[in-house]
Amino acid sequence: MNDHAPFRDPGYEVSAVRVIPRGRAVYVPATERPSVSVRHLLGYEPFTTMCANFGASPRDLASSITILGDVLRQHREAIHSRGVEAPAAVFLGNVLVGLREDASWVRYGDEFPSAGTEHHQYEVLHLLDLLMDSDETTYGRCVEMIGSWAGL
Repeated sequence: MNDHAPFRDPGYEVSAVRVIPRGRAVYVPATERPSVSVRHLLGYEPFTTMCANFGASPRDLASSITILGDVLRQHREAIHSRGVEAPAAVFLGNVLVGLREDASWVRYGDEFPSAGTEHHQYEVLHLLDLLMDSDETTYGRCVEMIGSWAGL
């Protein structure tokens, strides 16, 4: 692991993420190529570069959903104005995957990848919006629910 890398697992491009086709019966064998279990998705670098410019360490952000959530809320205008929502969502998903050993990335059809376990997936673009733009009570509940899911 690189001493400055925020995540310990090897990074993969989105093309390596397991795809669950939409509109197909589960019992029909898929013809897609087998994929690896992606625990670290690449593509968050514009977000971490922006955060580093604000003095936030990517390793610190990756260490806690609360730290990340607070930074997301503090810099929401910059995230929106610089168009780094997708990279921020990828970083958020990587943090979620890092919270549980059984978590990974998955894509449903051609949708933006989701992060979580087999039984509970987070649509990270929607979760990002919730963390950044909700009122304090909703934000607190959201962080609490993630902590409960993670077993914290």
